[in-house]
Amino acid sequence: MRKLCGRKGMTLVELIIAVAFTAIVIAAACAVLFLGGDFFKSGTVSASNQQRAALAETYIQRYASTAFEISSSKGSDAGVVFTLSDNMLRVTKQAADGASSEELASIDGIGRVEFQVEGTLLSYTIVSQDGTYRLAGGTVLNNCTGGDAADLTGNREECLFMDLTAPTSSD
Repeated sequence: MRKLCGRKGMTLVELIIAVAFTAIVIAAACAVLFLGGDFFKSGTVSASNQQRAALAETYIQRYASTAFEISSSKGSDAGVVFTLSDNMLRVTKQAADGASSEELASIDGIGRVEFQVEGTLLSYTIVSQDGTYRLAGGTVLNNCTGGDAADLTGNREECLFMDLTAPTSSD
């Protein structure tokens, strides 16, 4: 009998098995890396959608709490106009004359914004452009004396107008 310890080197079969095992380990590692990259990309998109919706919510809450009237059409008084078109929510501050305006913010990636007024509560739902993120909330209308609200679907130049001019009393 030949001694196994006396052999020097590897046989061809052992070499093929070692190369095949190494190839399997490398293929598994590459698959894990590619999957990790996809998870990172989807996580980044999700975080971006959350940030955009939170920014839109900040503007809604900031101006709704001081609005005297909320309507789905632009008024001639000073106020803030929320317009959704081409998946971009534009927040514009309108002067008292109704002619001049200043853009406060443009928030892209917003697919739909739904508003509903119930008494002194403004409820809203903000949906991302790809529909994967939805932020629902509400804010108290401290000064609101009336109005209506509408959905901003982005299909046409729809708007939500928040009148910031105090009503004058007729006394």
